[in-house]
Amino acid sequence: MKPIPLLLLLLWQQLLSGQPAPLQQKAVLVKRMIELNHLSPRPVDDSFSLSMFKTILNRADGRRLLFTDPEYKSLQAYSLQLDDELNNKGWAFYDLFSSLYRKAIKRADSIITRVTAKAFDFTVSETVTSGKRDQFLFAADIPALAGRWNRNLKFKALDLLFDRTGEDSSTTSLQTVIKASEVNVREQLRKTEIRNLKRIIEHPTGVEGYITELYLDALAESFDPHTNYFSPQGKQEFQEQLSTEALSLGLDIDENEKGQITVDKLAPGGPAWKSGDLNKGDVILSILWEGKETKDMTGLGLQEAQEELDRSAEGKIMIRVRKTDGTIRTVMLRKEKIENEENVVKGFVLEGEKKIGYILLPGFYTEWENETGSSCANDVAKEIVKLKKENIEGLILDVRYNGGGSVGEAMDMIGIFVDEGPQAGIRTKEPKIVYLKDPNRGTIYSGPLVLLVNGQSASASEMLAAALQDYNRAVIAGSPTFGKATMQQMRALDTAMKKPPMNDRGMDMVKITTGKLYRLNGESVQQNGVQPDVYLPDAFDAIEYREKFLPNVLSSEPIAKNSYYKPLPSLPVNELAARSAVRIQADDNFRDIRRIIALMIARRERTETISLKWEEFEKWARQNETEREALKGTGLASGKIFKVGNHNLDRALLANNEYARELNQQWLEDIGEDIYIQEAFLVLCDLIKLR
Repeated sequence: MKPIPLLLLLLWQQLLSGQPAPLQQKAVLVKRMIELNHLSPRPVDDSFSLSMFKTILNRADGRRLLFTDPEYKSLQAYSLQLDDELNNKGWAFYDLFSSLYRKAIKRADSIITRVTAKAFDFTVSETVTSGKRDQFLFAADIPALAGRWNRNLKFKALDLLFDRTGEDSSTTSLQTVIKASEVNVREQLRKTEIRNLKRIIEHPTGVEGYITELYLDALAESFDPHTNYFSPQGKQEFQEQLSTEALSLGLDIDENEKGQITVDKLAPGGPAWKSGDLNKGDVILSILWEGKETKDMTGLGLQEAQEELDRSAEGKIMIRVRKTDGTIRTVMLRKEKIENEENVVKGFVLEGEKKIGYILLPGFYTEWENETGSSCANDVAKEIVKLKKENIEGLILDVRYNGGGSVGEAMDMIGIFVDEGPQAGIRTKEPKIVYLKDPNRGTIYSGPLVLLVNGQSASASEMLAAALQDYNRAVIAGSPTFGKATMQQMRALDTAMKKPPMNDRGMDMVKITTGKLYRLNGESVQQNGVQPDVYLPDAFDAIEYREKFLPNVLSSEPIAKNSYYKPLPSLPVNELAARSAVRIQADDNFRDIRRIIALMIARRERTETISLKWEEFEKWARQNETEREALKGTGLASGKIFKVGNHNLDRALLANNEYARELNQQWLEDIGEDIYIQEAFLVLCDLIKLR
């Protein structure tokens, strides 16, 4: 073990003694701990300081609605000095930032209350500008700041009011809805914005605790986007697991920066997981409990939204969500006692030109940071065995929207399809590349295989896709994956500890990037993602969402090809891609997706001025509605090329369970209408014929 610097020992002793360590000392400890353990820590210099400064300001005031320009400039004076302060040369920025931030929050509360106290005037000539955040300047003074709040809230109100024009067939114009609903919408916006401020003011550790976490996490993230600081409270929230003791939807929710209620976590084996239609980041638009009225989730706080979801323990609930690609889904669920051991992974039989097995894996059971827990690979293997009894001729494994899991998860999953040999290379701080190997000889499935991916297939999903592609074991179909090939570990805030103690309650934690993954062919998935063999147009292609768009992202560099792995004979991927391209070119749904991608890219690249006069706003909104409606319809096939069914074991289980049959019917319909699954089916049929 390397000797630990005296300063770190003294700081840690001070933390353990219960004496409050000055924030500067804790910041120095966080910095040094990351430097000692990080895969490739960047120098803490002026560039680091500027990056950290931007992160702090964007986290604190991303919408530019809190600070005035003079306040920003007073903070900007320190933008190249944060590195010096982290090296014990002065300590002025944090105190100034904390003071101005508190003042700005109180001022915003007052402005919001004042602006929403009277009706919005949608007849005056005012505009807002949309575009990239870096293009927006801070308001010149307090009156200008109040004006910006007014325009921002008016735009949000018009957007919400316009959405209501389609809810009632008798409503013919935005003006009609304004007269009927402006008061309610204005009050809804007031509550949402005040609630956002209260999340800071009423933070569990107080305003000072919130600001401290913001500062220390910005410090950590300036090394790379996946290195983070967690206070004891934040760590508990990050690691807490969904309860399996009571009836549950298996759904954990959160609130994003826009005040929208989003899906945060899915409990493996829970109703939300088994639906196959919900993923982390989905925005919950409304819910409908059986026998009740539809409840609009817009404007609800996190606690209010949770109360609505907890409203009943019985009956069905219809949850309407907006996916991260803009599409709208309605999902039917019923609360269950979550069973992690059985039926977490489900398989289906697609009967058409060929008899194909289909398995959807929406997520792994564990994460990079936590190797404990069961492995879903065993459940996938069991489902494959059941499908093989149906005499399937090929298999589709769907990992779209699968944000990944631990290294162990990925290794076990690769081992299902690859007999033996290395699976991936790992580089840590040590210069030598270490190759992970399949711990078990043999395979569960050796037949034709298509892996379906998209822009949200990340980390362990990408490790799986890369290994199967390098071994020529599967055809990868879909769009380029997310591009995250780094590994993280959670560590207590103590450089002397290799791992957090078993009882780490009350301790600060740091999640640190400690390794990088490499493909067997020597390339890195980092930033690049896994490029599919058969490309299928996807709305994610138009969104700056992937790893390469994140700030402070780690680089991607190749290594030497592994000389020990033995790939299988090449698959006819060029022929498969050519045949698929012909079908996609002739498909109306994929044509719409390509058109939407082009429109979204064009909009992303331009700064747009939007009028807040209701007539002009309505014209603008109507134009955009066509694009949104087109996107909502994408992914739904008009014709059926296969019949979706269950394998024999599932049919027996469904016989005496009415709710399971309803849920299963939704699965069957969704799979049958998904154009990506349909194209994967056709690709697999072509592969079988070309073998």
